[in-house]
Amino acid sequence: MSIDAKGIALTLFLALTAFPALGETNAEKAVAQREKLQEAREAIGRGDAPDLKRLKRELQGYPLLPYLDYWAISRKISRLPYDEIDAFISEHRDTAIGDWMRVRILRELGSRKRFRAYLKYYDPDKISRASLKCYYADALSRHGDKETAYALVEELWMVGRSQAEECDPVFNRWIKDGGLTPQLAWGRHLLAVKSGQLDLAEYIARKMDPDQAQRAELLRSVHRDPGQLSNHSRFISDRPEYRQIVLHGLERLALKDAGLAEKAWQRFERSYLFADNEREQLLRNLALQFARQDDIEGLRAFFARTEKFTDPRTIGWLARQSMRELDWAQVEFWIDRLPPEEQLRDVWLYWKARSLEEQYGDSRSDQAVQLYRQAAEERSYYGFLSADILGQNYRFVDRPAKVTPELVQEMAARPGMQRARELQAIGELYHARREWDYATQGLGHQELLTAGKVASAWGWYHKSIRSVLAADYLDDLELRFPLAFSDIVTDVSNQMSEKTALDPYLIYAVARQESHFAHDAKSRAGALGLMQLLPSTARTTARKAGVRYRRSWDLLTPKTNIALGSFYLRTLLNRFDNNRILAAAAYNAGPTRVAGWLRETGSQLPYDVWIETIPYHETRKYVQNVLAYSVIYAYRSGNIQPLLRDNEARSKL
Repeated sequence: MSIDAKGIALTLFLALTAFPALGETNAEKAVAQREKLQEAREAIGRGDAPDLKRLKRELQGYPLLPYLDYWAISRKISRLPYDEIDAFISEHRDTAIGDWMRVRILRELGSRKRFRAYLKYYDPDKISRASLKCYYADALSRHGDKETAYALVEELWMVGRSQAEECDPVFNRWIKDGGLTPQLAWGRHLLAVKSGQLDLAEYIARKMDPDQAQRAELLRSVHRDPGQLSNHSRFISDRPEYRQIVLHGLERLALKDAGLAEKAWQRFERSYLFADNEREQLLRNLALQFARQDDIEGLRAFFARTEKFTDPRTIGWLARQSMRELDWAQVEFWIDRLPPEEQLRDVWLYWKARSLEEQYGDSRSDQAVQLYRQAAEERSYYGFLSADILGQNYRFVDRPAKVTPELVQEMAARPGMQRARELQAIGELYHARREWDYATQGLGHQELLTAGKVASAWGWYHKSIRSVLAADYLDDLELRFPLAFSDIVTDVSNQMSEKTALDPYLIYAVARQESHFAHDAKSRAGALGLMQLLPSTARTTARKAGVRYRRSWDLLTPKTNIALGSFYLRTLLNRFDNNRILAAAAYNAGPTRVAGWLRETGSQLPYDVWIETIPYHETRKYVQNVLAYSVIYAYRSGNIQPLLRDNEARSKL
């Protein structure tokens, strides 16, 4: 099949953008190679071996040449061409594509019960899929070492969900051979109940002896109706299963009524010797449920009875509730109850200083200033807030990673990297990510930073961000906060910024927070692209903005996504009086929720308290990040921008 003029133009564009350092001649060569690759795939499809052989000769040295063999063998995998498979796996050992071929042949052999051959190809260090592990255990139990097979079966058995159907034959053989002990039966039954998989739990209970099955039925009954724990004496027994029934029942009861669960816990604690980890887990769960049920008095009383309990998550919730009530003495009280290492985090340094200022004014200003100074050392939302209060410059701590051009060149030349780069260029993004992930797994600190530089040079920004994060090096701001798609961002901002607070830094910040600049990002909720728009939102926004939009996949195009995302962000700014705090919250949680939160607070809270007490943790962190990232992106663009604009800093929300 020939490639039309439009296709050639697109391929040339991909070549030039994927290989920015290439001259025109090399870019044209890359386009020609990709055209030949497409011709070779078509030859595989029609079974034209001579044409495929010719094209492979012409593609010698091309990074994706091994994929032609992979595609050709995969097409005839049902015929089990062992010689070709063996040669391919041997040639491409310890590569992504070699491991994928191993998975392909294992799936085929397992489904056809060719277990002797299966043992030949299985490599336990390279296989993570449960279905393939079950095939392996089945193969071992038939033709190898039953002891090893059944040890693996026990591992596969102990999960709280139904395993793949490929596991059924070896599970049945293991049970028939007496492998299912009462302990293993109870253990998986308990896991299934905790996961809410009651059908699976009932299936397992049918394999128990009558006495154990009765206890299992009691566990499922308590799961459905934890109020039964009020009959305390019914659950007192020397059998360890009863302690587990009680613990699970208390967790379930706490979901409905934390106060009632705590009273039940106090009775059972006198009757059972619970392990330290069981006690700590239950107390954390009780505290969390008190918080979720907005039972502040109950939670405070709970803490009074458990003085040694210092769960940071729960104490943080209490501190934020006190902020919402503007009860600064209580804010200070709860912060002082945090573990010492938690109190040194920038968030609590800032709020301890705020609480001191609000309570004592100038009388303890030296202590507050010292706390603000500590927080202002951080390149963060709280660090920037603290610096603003002190009237000092922000601490950006921008230290590029020490990676030489020679190291970058060597990393970029690695075969796995070259395959990832070329797969990206031809639009095979799924396979490109897999190749990249395979090529970077197990890399050390310096190599990860080098990989980040390579990804940045190739315009693969989300991989550069993830590489530097994996290396735990947070001070290279060029890698962490790339000026991605700058031409598009600048153009869109210039078109839309009039009379609003929409600037390129805000657009960058939202895209960075939403997708790490992965233009093909897809969320579980169905949001797509750089600025993670739902197709329904995109359709409505496109009509208002006059932006061409035909189908959801258009959102994977950076220009379309940034245009629609920015216009939607501008509508939120217009709705919320040009307040980026509220617009960012609405972008994440929806404008209706934000309007509801504003009604609840009645424009009585300082902006920082309002942000800190946003009911959704995700939205709270989202707003803080977007504000801080906007400052960083201004810095990256050679400008200085305050964390808050005057209208935002003066606002009561």
